[in-house]
Amino acid sequence: MRAPDTAPSSKWLVEADVERVRWNPHDPNYFYVTTEAGTIHYFDSRTPPPANTKSPSKPLWTLQAHDGAISAFDVNPLIPGFLATGSDDKKVKLWNVEDNKPSMVVSRNLEVGRVFSAQFAPDQEVAFRLSVAGSKGQVQIWDTSTNASVRKVFGRKAKLPEGDVKERLIGVGGGGEEEEESDDDEDDGGEGGGQEGGWESMEED
Repeated sequence: MRAPDTAPSSKWLVEADVERVRWNPHDPNYFYVTTEAGTIHYFDSRTPPPANTKSPSKPLWTLQAHDGAISAFDVNPLIPGFLATGSDDKKVKLWNVEDNKPSMVVSRNLEVGRVFSAQFAPDQEVAFRLSVAGSKGQVQIWDTSTNASVRKVFGRKAKLPEGDVKERLIGVGGGGEEEEESDDDEDDGGEGGGQEGGWESMEED
């Protein structure tokens, strides 16, 4: 890659249009590719496919994360193995991919419409906070450390509040004209599945 004129460039193929590409900040030899088909592929950059191949490249693993395109994707820069995805199916999902064994931690409809962006906070003190924006023109800040499933899976990696914690959103911003019906919330292993299950919208002190 440092001498593109003297060596063939590497090319990885996937089964659908590419939506997002991200390097793994915890191991720069690897990168993620998300697709319009709702899949995540995890590749090792040190083992490129053979030149001129026309078939999809073999990843370390592939995950069918959503029914729709994965239009939002982030890797937590401070907590290894912690991923977030968002889709035009209006869902935000959190994943544990430690040891190359991806599994869903929790799924939420944060009432932002079709999800266009999701990003973890860059600072250690708020490493579990995830900002999410979508077609309704709103931004939600989800304190994922208040979700029981997230605390169970990733709590050993960072200092978390002790005792019983109510799941909450930190803030809400913006406002759009688009009206959309919400899908039913899902919670695989977590608690507080929706606004009547322990959600709390509040402004940050």
